[in-house]
Amino acid sequence: MTGRIKGIGSYLPKKTITNDDLAKIVETSDEWITERTGIKERHISDPLVEKPSMMAGEAAKKALEDAGIDGSEIDLIVVSCTTPDLVFPSMACCVQQAVGADGAGCFDVNSACPGWLVAYNTAQSFIESGNSKKALVVGTECLSNFVDWNDRGSCILFGDGAAAVVLEADDTCPSNKFIMHATYNKAECLRCEARMQPKRWEEEGFFDNTYFRMAGRDVFRFAVTEVPKIITELTEKYDFSFDDVDYFILHQANARIIETIAKRLGQDISKFPMTLAETGNTSTASIPMLLDTMKREGKLERGMKIVTASFGAGLTWVANYIEY
Repeated sequence: MTGRIKGIGSYLPKKTITNDDLAKIVETSDEWITERTGIKERHISDPLVEKPSMMAGEAAKKALEDAGIDGSEIDLIVVSCTTPDLVFPSMACCVQQAVGADGAGCFDVNSACPGWLVAYNTAQSFIESGNSKKALVVGTECLSNFVDWNDRGSCILFGDGAAAVVLEADDTCPSNKFIMHATYNKAECLRCEARMQPKRWEEEGFFDNTYFRMAGRDVFRFAVTEVPKIITELTEKYDFSFDDVDYFILHQANARIIETIAKRLGQDISKFPMTLAETGNTSTASIPMLLDTMKREGKLERGMKIVTASFGAGLTWVANYIEY
């Protein structure tokens, strides 16, 4: 048995901030942001209402509705979140309560932007070992709570939101195919310190580092080098070719990164759908959110072959070969 995607759902906060809005806060412009990132606007949550736990629950409800499955049928919930509103209980337990999946196994994973793929592969392992039959895999982020709105290099990039899929055990589904890598040697490229370290509050620059800090050029070079490599490694490990792939669903971080990866793989950019112009970088939610958009637009069909790949803090990078 392997889990097949049966339903997809997402949630985006109602409020949006455009590039022109940001130009009133920091020294930037719509032209400057669009040229460098491809982002035009991003959704920003109401921090008192649209918390990561709430958004995760709403996305999960939509995924269950899409799958035609009641929450009581779910036996496993895995949530990826880097910016939770609760240290504990887990975001997965919050989702359990929201969808009525009392008794389901629940836990969170934190692997930054590739986190949803990590959660997906973890849930697949439960299904393939016979320990789950129907699972919810959710990515949720409130990145706006961790953005330094005075730093134009990072505040222009991120948005909030959540997305989820339902996996159901299926004996006709091919086994799960993935590769995961990480290297702490480049950890300084993407970093955020935990604020609740009282004995460090007097350190010079400590509070500055409790916001997202990113070496943008280093991350760009890493992504356009390592993502093509891991996708090529995936084709070699599982014996398929680029011609077999209908879509490459990449982490929606930056349009220039995606365009460069497409060129390095020798693939037409039409096989690399993007939604980041409207959502910005939603971190762990970006891949399932893109899948949901594609399904609602009629671009996903059963039997399609999809390569997913993501990269983020750690540094970590993951790729999957999925038959939808």
